[in-house]
Amino acid sequence: MSDEPKSHIFFELLDHPLVKTWMNNTLSPASREAKRHDLTNFISWFKIKSMEDIQTINRDDIIKWRDAMLGPKDDQRYAIRTVKRHMATISKFIEMLRDNKILENNVVQGVERPKLNSAEGATAIISSTQANDILDAPNPKTLKGKRDRAILDTFLFHALRRSELCNIKIKDIQEREGIKQFRIFGKGSKERYVPCHPVAITRINDYLSASGHGFDQNAPLFRPISNNTAGNPYKCMAPNSVYELVKYYGLKVGIKKDFSTHSLRATAATNALNNREDIRKVQHWLGHAAVSTTAMYDKRDHRPEDSPTFRVKY
Repeated sequence: MSDEPKSHIFFELLDHPLVKTWMNNTLSPASREAKRHDLTNFISWFKIKSMEDIQTINRDDIIKWRDAMLGPKDDQRYAIRTVKRHMATISKFIEMLRDNKILENNVVQGVERPKLNSAEGATAIISSTQANDILDAPNPKTLKGKRDRAILDTFLFHALRRSELCNIKIKDIQEREGIKQFRIFGKGSKERYVPCHPVAITRINDYLSASGHGFDQNAPLFRPISNNTAGNPYKCMAPNSVYELVKYYGLKVGIKKDFSTHSLRATAATNALNNREDIRKVQHWLGHAAVSTTAMYDKRDHRPEDSPTFRVKY
């Protein structure tokens, strides 16, 4: 299954009035983009060109689609959380079609979804040594290397989501109470401020000095390198480009599996908690609505050296 359809023939359905209304009913740009991504993959996998094509899909087809997303256990195609999100999105989409009398039944309902261990986050984290390796992986002598190093620092020192990083503008680096801070717009367009780590802001300034666009307050902080000489100077890096960038440097330092942009966010959160930061502060830092979500990054009760085994005395 491809992350993006290879042929534009399947995009036709995305322009259907019902589909566009369903998409636009989502307020958050990030959530709307996630819905579009999930639906586009679904349309592409089933080669759907029209509403009539959707009517031919049955429950067995949905099971095959789910299993294709999961892939073999030793080489999982998508993370379990991603598969669950895809299935939830398509279930809501089909429910909308049922409400509009296009479908009689929701064929996704009743199809078992993969189970996620709620006690621990599913996202793989990396060690401090690996984090240092990946921070030093880009070439600091090139513009691309300076930018990539600043991106990796921004992830690992601030635990941002990929969409949050892509959407930062120059004007979103603000001085508040004498400290430089990122103004971040998270899920649901919720605004929060995250203080800039000294190491990260040094590398960001190094990148901006080399790129020459730091004076333009409305410019995105991180841009495609080509935009420094041509193209649209207000075009930010695409989330998929950032994902590929992180994967590239992960492979470069020997991190071969289960590694993504979210791994950097999870690593930062786990690191803060392991260094005895209060979980409520980490919750606000991450932009989580519920502390239970933050708790998935708290590994302190799962460290073998802290096991009750070593408290037993006879």
